Amino acid sequence: MKLYFIDNKWTQEAYLPIEERAANFGDGVYEVIITYNKKPFKLDEHINRLFYSAREIELKIPFKKEEIKDIVFEGIKKLNQDSIKIYIQVSRGSYERIHEFPPEDVKPNFFIVFRVFKPIEDEIRYKGVKLFTYPDIRWARCDIKSLNLLPNVLAKQYAKSKGGFEALFIKNGKITEGAVSVFFAFIEGKLITHPLTNEILPSVTRSEVIDIAKELKIEVVERPIFINEIEKIEECFIASTTSEVLPVNSIDNYNFVIGERTLKIYKVFKERVK
Repeated sequence: MKLYFIDNKWTQEAYLPIEERAANFGDGVYEVIITYNKKPFKLDEHINRLFYSAREIELKIPFKKEEIKDIVFEGIKKLNQDSIKIYIQVSRGSYERIHEFPPEDVKPNFFIVFRVFKPIEDEIRYKGVKLFTYPDIRWARCDIKSLNLLPNVLAKQYAKSKGGFEALFIKNGKITEGAVSVFFAFIEGKLITHPLTNEILPSVTRSEVIDIAKELKIEVVERPIFINEIEKIEECFIASTTSEVLPVNSIDNYNFVIGERTLKIYKVFKERVK
């Protein structure tokens, strides 16, 4: 079950022109939001990040923040499902394939997809998932949630082909983040995660996990985790909008327990989204 908002209309069928800059260049930005009991989680944070990403690539979003929020709530009401995945995309518009920006009268293409969301099953969550390392070959502005996702696609497919759930990017000997998630690890009793730099996405869920950890009196250290530290990891997990807090049972040939601290963080996270 799905619903589209495009060209100021609601529809169950939607198309974009062939000469669309999202398709030709990945020239655009996006966001993904999940609802719990028909309520969008961290909507303001997601929309703020959408506008940050757009600003960083000099892309004007054709709606104000409050207007987008109104569209989101209307779509949730129309689809009338408890769990919905909301995908927002803005591109620089449809125009002939030239590398420079199109003329100013070319309008950005803005659409939202509302689709029924199926959370990860508890059976998978409590067994943990496998990760496989992959070279971080992405561009230098990973803090922008852009449509340029081919390296992520290749990494995710590599992990899947090895029987894994997620790929873990490695750059200059350190773990940056997952292909579609942020990475956390307990080392010497501290919760470690990569600092916010241009090398990772400023994940909304990352911020929530750090806040929960501090509430639980867990010391959080924002620093890179180097690949040669994997054997020191006591327990670890990935986090994202769709994965929430997901324990990891292995990275390449290293195995980990599903730790109590990880499960406590997940429990508090679920309490917050009720």
